[in-house]
Amino acid sequence: MFADVRDDMRIAQEEIFGPVISAIPFTDIEEVIEHGNKAQFGLGSGVRTRDVGKAHRSAKSIRTGSVWIN
Repeated sequence: MFADVRDDMRIAQEEIFGPVISAIPFTDIEEVIEHGNKAQFGLGSGVRTRDVGKAHRSAKSIRTGSVWIN
């Protein structure tokens, strides 16, 4: 796990195959979607929340091949 990742960092821009997660701090769901859509690649993404409405709204807005919701 990599913490405090910024959008300009290589780990945020390239897909790393392996058990890796990058944690990017955020303040609201719109900011999360903006971060997710800045990446050049987007094979898959994950949304983890207790709010099903936010999960579905995020999944519709994130430009990626697959979105997993947990």
